[in-house]
This record gives sequence, C-alpha cells and structure tokens, in this order.
Amino acid sequence: MIFTQKRSILALLASSLLLTIGRGATLPFMTIYLNRQYGMNVEQVGYALTLALTIGVVFSLGFGILADKFDKKRYMVLAVSAFLIGFAAIPMVSHAGLVVLFFAMINCAYSVFSTVVKAYFSDTLGATAKAKIFSLNYSVINIGWTVGPPLGTLLVMYNLNLPFLLAATCSAIPVVVIQLFVQRISVSAREENSVAWSPSVLLQDRALRWFTFSGFLASFVAGSFASCISQYLMSVADNEFAEKVVAVILPVNAAMVVTLQYAIGRRLNASNLRPLMTFGTVCFILGLVGFMLSGANLWFWGLAAAVFTIGEIIYAPGEYMLIDNIAPPGMKASYFSAQALGWLGAAMNPLMTGLILTSMPDWALFAILILVTFFAWLAMIRGIRAKPLGQLQTN
Repeated sequence: MIFTQKRSILALLASSLLLTIGRGATLPFMTIYLNRQYGMNVEQVGYALTLALTIGVVFSLGFGILADKFDKKRYMVLAVSAFLIGFAAIPMVSHAGLVVLFFAMINCAYSVFSTVVKAYFSDTLGATAKAKIFSLNYSVINIGWTVGPPLGTLLVMYNLNLPFLLAATCSAIPVVVIQLFVQRISVSAREENSVAWSPSVLLQDRALRWFTFSGFLASFVAGSFASCISQYLMSVADNEFAEKVVAVILPVNAAMVVTLQYAIGRRLNASNLRPLMTFGTVCFILGLVGFMLSGANLWFWGLAAAVFTIGEIIYAPGEYMLIDNIAPPGMKASYFSAQALGWLGAAMNPLMTGLILTSMPDWALFAILILVTFFAWLAMIRGIRAKPLGQLQTN
C-alpha cells in the first residue's frame, strides 16, 4: 500500500475506535437511562428503543445508497458530525420523545458511517487485503466495546448524563481526523467492469435478499444482545445486577474479538465460509443456552458470553465478505446499505424482548432466540446456493 492509503486506513480505524468507545459507553445503558430519567417500564423502553433503531436503519439505507454517487470522505464527515450532535443534545432535553429522536439520528449516522467505511475499503483494497482490513476494523470496533462499557459504568455512578458527554467528545476527534488524513476518492474514478448505478439492481439479486434476511435474523439475536439481556435482568432481578452483568459480558465479548478476530477473519474465504458459519451458529446456540442457565452467577454469564462471541467472530466478517463478493463495482455502498437493513432485526429486539418478557415465562426469550438463530443459518445457506461459491472471489 502507498503511504496515503495506509494513512487513510489508519485514520478510519482510529475513527471507528473512538466512535465505538462513545457508543459503547452509552448504548448498553439506554434501557437503564430511560427507566431512571423518565420512569419507563420494560415494555415502554422496548417500544422506544425499537422505534429509534428502526428509524435509524431505514433512513441510513437511503443515505448509504446515495454514497455511491457522492464523495465518500465528505459523507463520513457529515455522518460523524450528526453522531456528535445527537449525543450532545440528549443531556440537554427533558422529554423522552426528543431522546428517542436524537437516539434515532445517532443510530442512522453510525450506520451510514459504518456502511461508507466498508465501501471505502472495498473500493480501495484488493480481495486479500479486504479480508484482513474487515477483520481488523471489526477488532478495533470491539476494542471500543471493551473500553466503552466500563467507562460508561464508571460515569453512570456519578451522573447519568456523563456517558453522553463522553460520546460527544469521542466523536469530535474523528471529524478532524477524517478531514485531514483520509484520501479523497473521485466519484468519477470507476473500475473498468463497474456497472451503471441503479438501485433496482438490489431488488434483482436473490443472493443479496437471502443474505439480508439472514442478517436480519442474526442481528435480532446478536445485534442488541446487551440491551436484550439488560431487559431480561430487569425482569428477573434489578437495575444494579443488570449493570453488573452488562459490565461483565461486554468486555468479555470485546476482549475475545480483539484477540481472535484478526487471526480467524483473515483466513475466511469462499471455500471455508460455509462450515465456519455453521460452527458459528452452534456457538450462538450454546451461548444462549448458557445465558438461560446462568442465573445470578457472574462467572457463568462471562463464560456464556465467551462461547456466544465465537459465533460473532465468525459471523460478522463472514456476512460482510459475502456481500462484498456479490456486489458489483460502483455499487459497493448500495449493497452494504441494503445489507444494513438486516439491522432492523436488532431494532426489533428491544420491542420483542419486552413483549416476550411480559407475556411469557422468562426462559422463553432464549428459546425463541435459539430458534431464530437456526433460521438465520438456513437463510445464509440459501444465499450461498443462490450464487455458487465458485463464482465468488477467492484470491
């Protein structure tokens, strides 16, 4: 890689780290924040978070698709700026509806940034380098999840608003870093085999539809698992124990990803992706069984989180690689944006978790998540068969 390309990659990885530290310091505690500040119960919190996450994902689809037509560097700066404004505004408002609105803007901005970063890497790196950088980016994100939640836990002890101010501070730095150090890519600079930009192509790709549906189900299980477990613990225990469990499982999750993600992710390819994704599915299921049986034992919660994380280590970069390989040049951001619709599963999780916990036995939550995990695996297999692995890039 030339120096400017390395500098751009380092700047974007650093930005991902800082944004995730801010997000990690706030997102797991949104359930507790809404409960304490506005007296919202588990079901009301579920509705609020689901609405905010859904709005964020839907709007990010449109913004992400348009990124293929405009300068990606400017797009990232605007997304991070919106991220900053949202976190700075939440402590200043005194109405739950405004908190939900700004939280939706934060999620939209973060989703757009993540989508455009992946598209930027996809446009500027070769096939072999992509697997390494995707995994490295995911590792960096999880370093943020390792640092963020303990910081959030510490700050919450002093003031509920402090995590949001930390997030705003963390997001101010990337605005400057991206502007100064990320290389601009000309919109007119297209590969020879690039296709004409047309959103209708997304609707015609069967593999994309199956992969997006698989991502929807997988994100329902794993995308909001911290807030899901917080809601579960608020139902069976109390806020104090919920904070302790969240402060255990998120660092365990992040630490394992940081240590194993790059080593495993860089070896993912078309020939081994299917068996590894199957193994990841088994780990998800075993982790969910562990959560169901952990009770009040923090050690068991940590062990279950470790097993669950092995599935995440395989699944997350695997899904991105599948999309990268079927996305035609010139439409990378559009394909990654369509894949981001799968995060509606994570958006639905707080609502469905609240409904399940208020209408069914507590253990039913994890039983349903296990079933959903199995169907996510089936949808992924259908996507692979829709476009044979032999047609995917393997170099």
